[in-house]
This record gives sequence, structure tokens and C-alpha cells, in this order.
Amino acid sequence: MSKIKLCGLMNSIDAYYANEAAPDYVGLVFDKRRHFISDERAFSIRQALDSNIPAIGVFVNEPQKHIINLVQQEVIQFVQLHGCETETYITKLKEHISCPIIKVVSVKTTEDILMMEHTKAEYIMLDHGIGGTGKTFNWKLIPAIIKPWFLAGGINLSNIEKALDYHPFCIDISSGAETDGVKNREKMIALVNKVRLYNQQMK
Repeated sequence: MSKIKLCGLMNSIDAYYANEAAPDYVGLVFDKRRHFISDERAFSIRQALDSNIPAIGVFVNEPQKHIINLVQQEVIQFVQLHGCETETYITKLKEHISCPIIKVVSVKTTEDILMMEHTKAEYIMLDHGIGGTGKTFNWKLIPAIIKPWFLAGGINLSNIEKALDYHPFCIDISSGAETDGVKNREKMIALVNKVRLYNQQMK
């Protein structure tokens, strides 16, 4: 059964929408792109967010001290590495945190995915480019994968069932849950409901 992550929460209102939608995870972006939030903003979102919904911190080549601090202060419960982080980086980070790590793969070929299957991260995420592009990659490139994996990139209400047909561990949605760059309550709820209904039908 697939889970769902709603990524790119920007404020407490987004957190309240997430509480109502009840996804399995939310994402907080600490890389300075469109969904970037400061640590202070992340604190306020975590306080507004249901304690039963884990927050995944998204980082790109981030100094480890910053990640460790956010984990220790319980702002985030997962770490998502979206840059050029090496296995040595992941090994050193795991010496200081016990929460799961997700390593993102920028998919251009099937080999890109197979090469990452042996990462020390607990999960891999398959995405288009650097993420947040709102574009899908060619899902036909996805091989049989042993390690639990997230599927990201351009997923929305129109193609989420097709994405679920690949049976990822988790679907990751950011811009697909927005209208004009702002989180949309109705879309968030509808996306989560589609995943729940799909899972029920697969039983």
C-alpha cells in the first residue's frame, strides 16, 4: 500500500490544511528555492502540525550541523538529501541522527536508479531533475526496486492513479497540491483521498 507526502508547506495555514488532509508525511524545504522556509518558520509549522504527521526536511548539500540541529529539536523526523551528497556524507550524518534518510535520484536512465539501490540511506526518491520542477520523468525507466522508494515529480490529480500503478512506497507531491503557487486545501484533501481509495481497491 502506497503512502503520500505533501511537500513544500510554507506556513501554519498549510499545516492546518495538512492536518485536515492527513497525509502520511509532509515536507519542509530548507534549500533556497521556491518553497524555502527559515528555521523559525519551520518551528511554527511543526507546532501547528498534527504531532502524528512526520515532517521530512529537504536539504541540498547542507552543512550537517544544521540538519542535526533540526532533528535534535524535533522539527523534522526524516531527512531528505536532494543534492550531491556522497555515501561518506550519509555515513557521517547517520553517526549523529537516528531518523531515516531519503536519498534523491535524478532519473535520466534506469542505471541511475540501480546505482543508488545500495545507498546507506533507508529510502531512495526518484525525481525529475533537482525537484520542484512540476515535471515527470519517464516512469517506464523504473525497474524492480528492492529498497523502499518514493516517486516524485509532476504528480497531480490527473495522473496520481497512474503513478500509484508503479506501487512506490510513497507518492511525493508539491506543486500538484497547489493553485497559483499556493497550497490548495481541496487539492490536498483530494490527493490524499485518491491514495487511500486506491489502497482500499488493491486489498
